[in-house]
Order: sequence, then C-alpha cells, then structure tokens
Amino acid sequence: MSMPQVTLAGKSVGRIGYGLMQLTWNPKPPAEEVSFAAMKAAADAGATAWSTAMFYGPPTDQSANVRLIGNFFKKYPEYKDKITIVLKGGHDENMHPVSKNIVEFVRGEIRKAESLLGGKKVDVFSFARIPPGVEPEELFTALKQCRDEGLFAAVGASETGVETLEKVQKIVDIAVLEIEVSLWSYEKDIQDAIAWSAKNKVPIYAYSPLGRGFITRTYKSPEDIPEGSFQKGLPRFQGEAFYENLKLVDRLDEMAEAKGVSTAQLALAWILTLSPYTIPIPGSSSPSRVQGNCDAANVKFTDEEIGKINQILSTFELKGDRYMAGLHSLSMR
Repeated sequence: MSMPQVTLAGKSVGRIGYGLMQLTWNPKPPAEEVSFAAMKAAADAGATAWSTAMFYGPPTDQSANVRLIGNFFKKYPEYKDKITIVLKGGHDENMHPVSKNIVEFVRGEIRKAESLLGGKKVDVFSFARIPPGVEPEELFTALKQCRDEGLFAAVGASETGVETLEKVQKIVDIAVLEIEVSLWSYEKDIQDAIAWSAKNKVPIYAYSPLGRGFITRTYKSPEDIPEGSFQKGLPRFQGEAFYENLKLVDRLDEMAEAKGVSTAQLALAWILTLSPYTIPIPGSSSPSRVQGNCDAANVKFTDEEIGKINQILSTFELKGDRYMAGLHSLSMR
C-alpha cells in the first residue's frame, strides 16, 4: 500500500518522515553500512522527508550526519532527487547558538552542507532554536535574505511557539515547523502549534514521536540508558518518574495489542490524526523497524479508539518536564 502524501516546500513527501539524528549523535553509532540499509528502507517505503542537522555528531565531527547522507548519495545516486532535506543549524563549533553575523554564518553552513551532500541543494533550513538575545524578527529576516539569495529553497522554524510564528510568518513563509509531538509530549503549547499549523497549512515535523524510545520500551530502567545519551539528563527518564511514566506505556500497549498493531504504530498513527499536515519523523537503524514505522501511515482509527486515547491522555499525569532546566527556556519560544 502506498504511503499518503503531503506537500513540503513544494514537494510531495510521505506522511511519515525519517529522523537521522541517532545514526550519528549517539554514544555507539551504527556502522555506516547499517545506517545505509535503514536509510534505503525509509526511502523505499515512502519516507522521503529527512531531518538532519549540522551538529548531529560528536565534537570531533559535528557534521557527521550530513556527511552520512552525502555518502549514502554517493553509493545510491538514484535516491538523491527523491529525498527532501530539512536541515537545522545555527550553532558554532563549540555548540553555542550563533547570535551575530547570522547571514554570513548561514552562507558558510550551507556551503559546507552542499559540499558534504555532493552538491544536493538543501530544501529547508532552520535554526534549531532562536538564539538568546536575538529577536525572532531579526533571525527570520536574515533567513529570508539567505533564501532569497538561493542558498536553500525554503525557511523552516524549530521549537517555535504560536505567538512568534504569527510574527515571523509576516516576514517569510514558514515551510515546516519542527516541534516535539508524541503521546507523552502533547502540552498546551504543542496543541496550539498544531492548530496554527492546520489553519495555515504549514507541515509539522513531529520529532521524537516515540518519546525518545520510551514508548517503545527501549529502556527497561533508568540504569539501562547509556552514559552520554541525551535521555540520561531528561527529567522524564529519571528515577521514580521513569517508572510512573511507564504506566502510560502499559495502557498504550494494551490498546495496540487489541488493535493488532505495534505500540510504535499506534503512536505514529495517532499523530497523523491531529492534522492533515503532521509528519512524524521517527528514527531507527533497523530496516524492519523503519518499515513498520512507515506502515503506520495507513493505520486508521475508529471514533471510539480516538476517544479512548484522548481519555488516557486527559487523565494520565506525566512526571517530569520535556527538557532539563537549561534547555527548557529555549523551547517553544
């Protein structure tokens, strides 16, 4: 069965996308050939909208993720025109947000990205966060200039709230909004952003749609989380909160089993019901798991099932914030 489509930056892409972060920003990244198999599986299944960033790599090779994609295109050049690249940037070599000479910085980032991608143009570029001390209007005016120079096809927004979106949409058309959306990340500001997306027909890249592995029980306890993993510092993965939050997964597992789908498929298919413009971007290095995630695009819910999910979400109280204190202030600005 073919995957349903949505328009992103003027291109038709699958309703399920592909997030590549964990292929390189990982204490133990998979071998390149392992990643290639998963990337090929995603493209073949219709997940042609890919999410990457100029800083998805270790300190010694921050551009590792973009390099990986470029190496994939070298081996499989027939996929180069099939993939829509949404690239985040805006951090210097020390991972500090760039707040000055933004246009000049972006020019350099895009030149480097295109070189790593073997000359493929970036479809959408966004700053991962609005830098502290920079007004949103200033940032998006700079990004518009870069787009108008032909550096990339369209401007995206990341972790941006509705109030800011209303302002910057008057400066430049937003091609995609990247925010965290999942069955355990569905706070009021996220719901408002989804409503704004539907009203303005702007696609949403729903990152971490499986709760950074929590919804799929990647970890059985906080001690299972490897040192160096981002999850290690997140409040929802800590101590007693971890075990309390597992009770949500217990209920989701029951629903998925009754429906005859995996819990991951249940979670991804639910995101698709929130708006015609949501694009979950799960990541995996397993071709079979990638295929299973993509199959979620064709899972349908009854009104009764949606009602049951809504009832679970309205009554279950998650323990812990989405981010640690240092990053929380930069989210949904």
